[in-house]
Amino acid sequence: MSDLPSRLPFSLELDHVEFYVADLAAETERLTAEYGFELLVPPTEHGPATERGRSALVGQGTVRLLLTQPLDRGHLATDYLARHGDGVASLALRVPDAAQAYGALTRRGALGLLPPRTEAGCVTAVVGGFGDVVHTLVERRPGTPAGRIPGLPDPAPVTGAGSVGLLSVDHFAVCVPSGQLRESVRSYCEVFGFSMIFEERIEVGALGMDSAVVQSPDHSVTLTLIEPLTPDAGGQIASFLADHGGAGVQHVAFASADAVESVSAMAARGVPFLRTPGTYFDALPTRLTPLKHSVDQLRDLHLLVDQDHDGQLFQIFTRSQHPRGTLFFEVIERIRARTFGSNNVRALYEAVELQRSASEVAG
Repeated sequence: MSDLPSRLPFSLELDHVEFYVADLAAETERLTAEYGFELLVPPTEHGPATERGRSALVGQGTVRLLLTQPLDRGHLATDYLARHGDGVASLALRVPDAAQAYGALTRRGALGLLPPRTEAGCVTAVVGGFGDVVHTLVERRPGTPAGRIPGLPDPAPVTGAGSVGLLSVDHFAVCVPSGQLRESVRSYCEVFGFSMIFEERIEVGALGMDSAVVQSPDHSVTLTLIEPLTPDAGGQIASFLADHGGAGVQHVAFASADAVESVSAMAARGVPFLRTPGTYFDALPTRLTPLKHSVDQLRDLHLLVDQDHDGQLFQIFTRSQHPRGTLFFEVIERIRARTFGSNNVRALYEAVELQRSASEVAG
């Protein structure tokens, strides 16, 4: 592909994220009641008789999540749910011309799955991404309401009512099998015109992972690609791949302007978050001084903090409510920081070891 330009002649912007779910009503209720999303399109049946589905659209800030439940065995979501359970099925990309984008991407090596088709003022096409996750290309023609998704009613605007302060999708964490990281990076850089902005190897004891971050030219799509160090390595990445059934989105990170406010609101609504050992916060002053929130606030909410050459970030992960324990979410606040909190992996590991040692001494 060396004869192809590194940049595409058109933009690729994150439009929405589609989840396939087994229980649409339950997932819609959870995201609106606990995560502060607004229901923009109520559950609506759509599709031909043998491929019927029911979908709902929720939104907050610039985030749009499309939830789809299959109603017939012929729907694509049926097989997806059998293999993976609920999860991210499509990262939809807004393009100025879906036919042009589909042609250009497939010529560059993308797997063409569904050629362009027009419905309700929208042109859509589908190309392969990673694992069973695809990219739906979305073109809305002039005069088409903003945010319209073919087959669904026009969405209501986001009002901000009930928001917990989630602004946008910061990044997607994607797990791939050992040995596939380099090829995944190559594909997104050479086929989709992304740039690799960060890479790192993390080793914690006998466990570890290699990671690389690729980002679209407009910065609206950031993928943190992660693989286990070896095919037989244990740890959370290997567990995800085994339990999920191959490559997929491990978590979606939502950006917030104030992590303390967002996490406090979400916790009050019932969102379960991972807890951080107290020893992590005891050791925090030796690592850094938070630029914004107090150590007591971070300790109370179990918020992690990290820093790089550009600034700091505050982050926390939700406890997975997925039946397989795979998919979860992250809340992240950045103060100029550009990395992804890898130092917290080591700090948490050390905190757990200190806590374990203290328990053994006390015992």
